[in-house]
Amino acid sequence: MESKQYQNRSGGGFNNRYSQQKKKTFQELALDVKKQFFNDNIDELLNMSSTSNLDSILQNIEKFVSEEGKSLSTSQLRNIYDKVKRLKDNDLNGLKLFRPNLAYIAGRSTNEKEKSLLAFIDLLIKSINSEKQVKEFKIFFEAVVAYHKFYGKQ
Repeated sequence: MESKQYQNRSGGGFNNRYSQQKKKTFQELALDVKKQFFNDNIDELLNMSSTSNLDSILQNIEKFVSEEGKSLSTSQLRNIYDKVKRLKDNDLNGLKLFRPNLAYIAGRSTNEKEKSLLAFIDLLIKSINSEKQVKEFKIFFEAVVAYHKFYGKQ
């Protein structure tokens, strides 16, 4: 009887915490975005300057930003973009070292869509394997910033 009283005072106790929906990991958020907006076109995001599907890819980026990027402030996105843009000589390791910063920014956010946008950017960075792809990532990110200016939070 005493344990029931304790459970009631603590809001349901131990079992209540685990009955709530499990939060998705950073990776799971990224994979959801990939599936919803880019399907199998993720490789083309890192080959935008020479793809034959550019209009389709840009349309997917626009939809992605309009749905996932509304809550991210312009200054937050610009801060990320400026750091990426300043990488010297398309520095692959420099870009990869930026991934923990994305996780930190996402961790501070309370908005699931904002976290999803950052998680997908992290996933894309993780898939980069060459300096040419770093250059292509910058092109992708430039498109994200441009569409965010139209759709995003001011």
